[in-house]
Amino acid sequence: MINIKGLIWLLTFLLFVFLAIFNFHTLSLISSVQKDLNDEFEKRLHATSLLIAKEIEANFEKALNDSEFITALEKKNGAQQILVLDSEGLDIRNKSRPKAGIDKSIRERIERGEAAILPSYEAKGNRLIKSAYASITNPAAQEKGFVIVKMYPPLDKGEQKDDESFGFLKILIGFVVLALIFYVIRSFMIAGRPAKKEGDEAKIKGDTGFLIHTFHSLMQQLKVKEQELQRLRTVAEERAEVVEDYNEYILKSVSSGVIAFDKKNKITTFNQAAEKILGFDSSELLGKSCSEAFGEESGLCRLLAVTMQRSEGSPRSELEIVKRNSEKIWVGISASILKNRKDEAIGAILIFSDITEIKRLQDEVRQKDRLTVLGELAGGIAHEFRNMMGTILGFAKLLSKKIGKKDTKQGMIEAIINELNTMEMMINELLSLGKAQAISLKPVDINKALRNVLIKSMGEAREPWLDSAHHVKIDVNIPGDIPEIMADELLIRQAFTNLIQNSVDAMPEGGELKVGGKYHATDGIEKMVEITIKDTGTGIPKDKLDKIFLPFFTTKPKGTGLGLALVHKIVLSHNGRIEVESEEGKGTTFKVFLPAAV
Repeated sequence: MINIKGLIWLLTFLLFVFLAIFNFHTLSLISSVQKDLNDEFEKRLHATSLLIAKEIEANFEKALNDSEFITALEKKNGAQQILVLDSEGLDIRNKSRPKAGIDKSIRERIERGEAAILPSYEAKGNRLIKSAYASITNPAAQEKGFVIVKMYPPLDKGEQKDDESFGFLKILIGFVVLALIFYVIRSFMIAGRPAKKEGDEAKIKGDTGFLIHTFHSLMQQLKVKEQELQRLRTVAEERAEVVEDYNEYILKSVSSGVIAFDKKNKITTFNQAAEKILGFDSSELLGKSCSEAFGEESGLCRLLAVTMQRSEGSPRSELEIVKRNSEKIWVGISASILKNRKDEAIGAILIFSDITEIKRLQDEVRQKDRLTVLGELAGGIAHEFRNMMGTILGFAKLLSKKIGKKDTKQGMIEAIINELNTMEMMINELLSLGKAQAISLKPVDINKALRNVLIKSMGEAREPWLDSAHHVKIDVNIPGDIPEIMADELLIRQAFTNLIQNSVDAMPEGGELKVGGKYHATDGIEKMVEITIKDTGTGIPKDKLDKIFLPFFTTKPKGTGLGLALVHKIVLSHNGRIEVESEEGKGTTFKVFLPAAV
């Protein structure tokens, strides 16, 4: 009987050891699932911080001045808090806030394009929160800074309690195993002692009942934990789907273009902003290589090749790329390496935004600076030229009086006087181009102003517009209800006179001049009137198209190169812009955009 009892205790002990190992394995699986959820959250948080940084870069002035912009980003991305710091760690929107210390290792990881995420506990409520760091560049000042995105991990209170219960279960199992070891040792120690016959059977039955009860209890606990493990697996699968959907929503919502590539340079992600910026449909490009999608010479593919070759991200740069419709645009772009949970490179990601308008404004600023320098130069030399010209003109007129009117030398004297008059006109244009003119803005009926300019330029007013001297047919198509513009009428007439005269001069053999008008109201903010002047003349060579507004650059045999430069200056001084399209041998189109008086 004693040996049977010891054998029973030994088997029971082995059973409990097996159940303990199984339970520990179950708990390990649960911990693994929770770790996977945490890794997935950190991966999403890192991607979210990069996308938020690019969206702030694309709307930097708005982020700096609009207090609601950052709040809207927090709500849209589910962030608890978003901070935008300069290179010194000061909040760019509130310099009075305490400086945020950013560790050197964090800065280095950000520069390498790696994830930089730190956990911390809130002072209030002692709740875990994680902060992701991303680099940002001020587009205007080209200064580096940081974006900090804070989010709560996806762990609710119920799961926290489960963690506590799992810890308690581990302690309980350990205690039970120790108790069983104690009972087994005790059973073998008393196995050799003589036992009383009375009550032996009842004691064995009592011990057996205790073992059966304990076995059923442990089996019940095991069943509960199996159900708990199944629940956690279901939760993990659901959250994986939520994370995937959430990442998809982020990609659809951000204003920056996002293109992801695998290790074979095949496109795996192409968001809506990228479609809008580049003019492509994602369904046409997914699965294609970069060279197949954009061409081997594309700046996107060159940047991707360098990123994949070095296996490291690149800082923000500016590229000129070609859209699907062959239009050239400028983009601010950065590249990062995509990594999996094991920190292995699995591809690359390009994040970019359209900065064509910013580049245009920068060109306008540079043009204004050049005109300012030219004005200072012109003011210095104009007076000297005029003094010398006055001396030459005086001697020429004196010489004309001393010789007879019928003398053959009078022709040479008249030629000298005519050239001096031409030089005087050029100096006047140069002074007009260089000096700062006072502008008196008031509502101007652009329809009426353009017709008056045409009448004055072409010498007559009748419809259909036809100038018999130049054999140029003029077609005016400006809506009668087009809004007035805010302009200095005298300067605007001067600008359009130069443009129309240029178009007529470009059609020496005759042709057609079209003058049109449109009204644009972009999102109810920018309200502009567009005036189009199109001719069918000789056109401008493509390699000279970007130089036509430079002073002294001309394609005319006898041109001064100041007319279009003066037009450009007048348009810029009215907060407008001018664009030109031309094809050699087919004609030129000038588009002038001026603020509407509405």
